[in-house]
Amino acid sequence: MTSEMQPTIRPVILCGGAGTRLWPLSRESFPKQLLALAGERSLLQETAARLSGDRFTKAIIVSGEDQRDLVRDQLESSGAGVEAILLEPARRNTAAAAALAAAWVTRGGGDDLLLLMPSDHVIRDRDSFIRAIEIGVPQAERGAIVTFGATATGPNTQYGYIEADDDQPLSGGAFAIARFHEKPSAEKAADYVASGRFFWNAGIFLAKASTILGEMRHFLPESLEAISEAAAKAEADGIIVRPEPGAFKRAQNISIDNGIMEKTSRGVVVPVQMDWSDVGSWDAVWKLGDKDDANNVARGDIVALDTKNSLLRNESGMVVAVLGLDNMAVIAVRDAVLVAPLDRAAELKDLVERLRENSR
Repeated sequence: MTSEMQPTIRPVILCGGAGTRLWPLSRESFPKQLLALAGERSLLQETAARLSGDRFTKAIIVSGEDQRDLVRDQLESSGAGVEAILLEPARRNTAAAAALAAAWVTRGGGDDLLLLMPSDHVIRDRDSFIRAIEIGVPQAERGAIVTFGATATGPNTQYGYIEADDDQPLSGGAFAIARFHEKPSAEKAADYVASGRFFWNAGIFLAKASTILGEMRHFLPESLEAISEAAAKAEADGIIVRPEPGAFKRAQNISIDNGIMEKTSRGVVVPVQMDWSDVGSWDAVWKLGDKDDANNVARGDIVALDTKNSLLRNESGMVVAVLGLDNMAVIAVRDAVLVAPLDRAAELKDLVERLRENSR
């Protein structure tokens, strides 16, 4: 089959969430996908660039009204091709976002292959990712919901895992999904990695729009009815599309993993070694960054003495001086400073909740 005959793929970039584990840089009003955390471009811009080329049509973005201008400006400045920015009237998680995109693209009778992808992840080996997509395309064309399992490089307890059914190998290196597993204990994570059947759940899905809507109809019928009504009554202003709020808010707040993938018989996983990270914490940012001779990742006006293995980031407009640190994160912005051990970065969500309770 020539490349001209292959089906094109519609990127659907999911651009919601607050990224509280990257406070104080990431806020509800300026979440992590809009930040440059692993290069000069924001994670959203990197995602859009990754999904460009002849194989892909213009993207659909699913975001919120509060991020509308920031998202549009970043995509326009990067030259990304955008078909529509669908603005959710309320946060309803990834099942609703997937259904909204599918309902929008099928409104005129089309049935695109949709590649649903978070806007705030890093994939450094794009070529491997694209090859994995090509393996997944024929499965998706036959009605599967294909997900991509990132090769686990260690027993990480912060990721969910996908277990491949190695008794059901499919063509090209794909597998039927045996089951999904929530974030495990350290002992379980080590067993998962050692088995060779478990992969990190990267939250990326490839499926025909009709497949997504069909599985929504089967497992989340009330949500599908609400979202279909919201899409049918949507108002468009150029590329900005606003679904009808009252209908959309009736949709269930549930992830596509919990709402569909854990129940469907159509799940397929393609394992892929693509150097993937969800950039979910400051220690992940440190791992991705360029290290100096002392193994520090530093950005901004920093003076460091006798400091090693640390993440030092200053966007405060003041000088930040550090002395005698090891394995620490120091993040300074205009109105807040975070100082924490890098190996406790995953606990930051609890700290942010404490700040929220105290109206800080």
